[in-house]
Amino acid sequence: MSHAFIVHGPKDVDSLLTVHEALRKAGIQAWYEPPGAESRESHTAIAEAIDKAFAMIVLVSASSIRSREAQAQIERGIARGLTIIPFRVDNARLSGVFKKQLADTLKHALMDEGGLDKLVTEVRARYRRKCPVISVMNLKGGVGKTTISSQVFGAWQAALGGRILLVDLDPQYNLTQTFFDMEAADKSAANDRSVISLFEKSKLHAAGVPSPAEAWSRLSVEPFPTPAASEIVHPVLTEDGPGGVLDLISGQFEISKYAFATDAAALSAINTNFQRMIEHLRSDYDLIVFDTNPNATFLTRCALEASDRVIAPMHPDMYSLRGVKLLNQVLNEHIDPDARPKLSILFNKVARNEQSAFEADARNGAYDQRAGFKLSEALLQHALPRSGHLDVRSPDSDQAPWKSLVIHNGRGGGLKFIREQLKAVASEMSALVTAA
Repeated sequence: MSHAFIVHGPKDVDSLLTVHEALRKAGIQAWYEPPGAESRESHTAIAEAIDKAFAMIVLVSASSIRSREAQAQIERGIARGLTIIPFRVDNARLSGVFKKQLADTLKHALMDEGGLDKLVTEVRARYRRKCPVISVMNLKGGVGKTTISSQVFGAWQAALGGRILLVDLDPQYNLTQTFFDMEAADKSAANDRSVISLFEKSKLHAAGVPSPAEAWSRLSVEPFPTPAASEIVHPVLTEDGPGGVLDLISGQFEISKYAFATDAAALSAINTNFQRMIEHLRSDYDLIVFDTNPNATFLTRCALEASDRVIAPMHPDMYSLRGVKLLNQVLNEHIDPDARPKLSILFNKVARNEQSAFEADARNGAYDQRAGFKLSEALLQHALPRSGHLDVRSPDSDQAPWKSLVIHNGRGGGLKFIREQLKAVASEMSALVTAA
């Protein structure tokens, strides 16, 4: 689990606890050496914690400036290439490594109005870059969202590595049924080891709690602890597979209940639960992907507010273009600018034996006005071809989940080209989210 490492001095206890609590409320894991715990074992634990951190927060104080241990931790963080975020907690004069390495980036102070909030915002931004969240979405159905969510990101994991989590937010849960048969999917839902446990307190969180899937007219706003990822996810790359981490939080029909709910306050609280859970899961993964429903609903808002980027698949036709236009309107009219993800468009099912005139015209800007935004600039350079290899199929009951991935399984004419295209699309997406 990745975390923010906090450097502090032996007398910074109050400031340390204040910063740690602010990060905890923001859903960001933090690690620090308890004051007075210095030992040979603690030095080993500190080194390992620094190496696993996504950023280092340095509490700048008279106590930390005089601490040799704090200076050693900073130097190790710099050597490991960590983002160092200094945070002043008193007015001590800088010296040594603090003056040489941190003075130019020391922007926030605990004593300043809003200083703690600014620190949390900066740490959260770095945390999110460590694990981007992508929504695969179009407000028109049948354009290949599940194909993209499974095959492209399966190829991403195979070609680029990293720990990837797929989340099935479509009540039809086709993504889940791509990897697991109906019996396995229903068993997950019956135990609340499924997507509904991201929204409401469930059997997954505490014994004796009724499943929120059983009560369509009731929304639970009761807080619940964040479970370990292993308690809710299902590995796609099983031990008999090609190796790596590609996990799934399985979907279920019962999340349709939120489309019928009218209690705005309860829905807001449930959305907050979802955002908190996704923030928590970022610490375990390098990429999170939502497969979404083709409608503008409560689930759409939840996904968009948690995402850093939207990938909209579209066929080279006017119907798909209309879905993309509506999606762009939802983004701009209903999602706060501070939480609004960037939009990219991926052409899917493009005939490659002869260049699609629609695709060529779209890349030349012919449909920008009709789309209502610069469609030509949002288009990914690579596209997915029309191919039976990419059709979504239900697995056999005894089939390993990873065998549903074209990148790892299958034979037939043209398969090498399909795999190359999947990898090319994945690499282009990776470059986009890395540069953001």
